[in-house]
Amino acid sequence: MAEGMGDVNGLADDRALLGRTSTAERVSDILRSRIAAGFFPPGTRLSEDSIGGALGVSRNTLREAFRLLTHERLLEHQLNRGVFVRMLTDADVVDIYRTRALVECAVVRGLGEPPFAVDGLADAVSDGRRAARAGDWKGVSTANIDFHRELVALAGSERTDELMRSVFAELRLAFHVVDDPRRLHEPYIARNLQILEALQEGRRDDAEALLVEYLDESRRRVVEAYGRRGAEGGADERGDA
Repeated sequence: MAEGMGDVNGLADDRALLGRTSTAERVSDILRSRIAAGFFPPGTRLSEDSIGGALGVSRNTLREAFRLLTHERLLEHQLNRGVFVRMLTDADVVDIYRTRALVECAVVRGLGEPPFAVDGLADAVSDGRRAARAGDWKGVSTANIDFHRELVALAGSERTDELMRSVFAELRLAFHVVDDPRRLHEPYIARNLQILEALQEGRRDDAEALLVEYLDESRRRVVEAYGRRGAEGGADERGDA
């Protein structure tokens, strides 16, 4: 597995988020966000000394945060080597999309009677279109994840939100190794808009059908990107975080 360069310098700026009641959960929240944003790419070995020093937390607190993120499948411990950001397999990607289809389609199917509260979806679509015009494909990816997070939130279930937070974080790991983010993400700007318009018009069944098609195509594209990565020999060798 490749070891990726990570940016620990910016972590010092996150110390204020910890406050006086520093906890492993808060540290894990910070690291999860940093992993999702690509500061620690898949394959990065996470240094306890560097990260603990940047955040100003104890080794025990950091190890507990690592344990929490390992439970979420974002990190993995390799014997005698340390803790690494996970590099997903093709099977991981397929399972993530299977979970997404089960949950997201069930949310749309169970929406009840219109009108639906889709303002959050509309904002995410606008953000994605704006990022695409600027050529910011990482921003498009973020807006896409936000769209689907808002869609899940329509269920009004904290437990479902919590489940999918972890799934979407894993999905970002997959996106970070895609060689052509524009090719992957650009088609879904229009697809998200179609789903939004169907929900705005109260066409729940049409929205679900569009979502099924969307998730199937997205799964195929990401698996295809993983295949290209493998054919090209995987990620480059990098250093520690």
